[in-house]
Amino acid sequence: MLGLAEPLPEVSQYRPAVPVSPVYLKKEMMIESVLGVFALATIEMWAAIPLGFHLKIPPVLLASTVAIGSFLGAFAGIFAGNGIRRLIFWRKTTELESGRLSKWLVTKGPWAVGLLGPLLIGPTFAALLAGAVGMPKVFSLKILAGGILIWTTIIVILGTFGVALLN
Repeated sequence: MLGLAEPLPEVSQYRPAVPVSPVYLKKEMMIESVLGVFALATIEMWAAIPLGFHLKIPPVLLASTVAIGSFLGAFAGIFAGNGIRRLIFWRKTTELESGRLSKWLVTKGPWAVGLLGPLLIGPTFAALLAGAVGMPKVFSLKILAGGILIWTTIIVILGTFGVALLN
């Protein structure tokens, strides 16, 4: 117990017993930052990229983390969209719809959703849309992966130049 006459202990007495190097702390913080950006990218790619710049993740690591996380979210989204479609349209049909819109969605829809979807509504919601309207899954995922890579690379490059201009 500290009495009134005793001096306060030095701050240096409260150092940890095992010294922790700043490099180790930086690696731990980097891993946590990358995992956080990855988790956010599975839900929303456009929020994960600015977060990665704020956390000072290197651009190549940021682009790859966001692209992989976004593709994982799109992969889950296309199957969730297919489930949503089955809930809404519960009747079983074996033949393809014969309407003009259905034919357009099967032929040109994956290209539009795959290349413009990540830019306009995000890859997870684009995959949900693709699954909900019944687009071919494998082809849609391939095109969506290309769109994710293209837009992630473009935005990370622009963000890198923007941060460089601000510094």
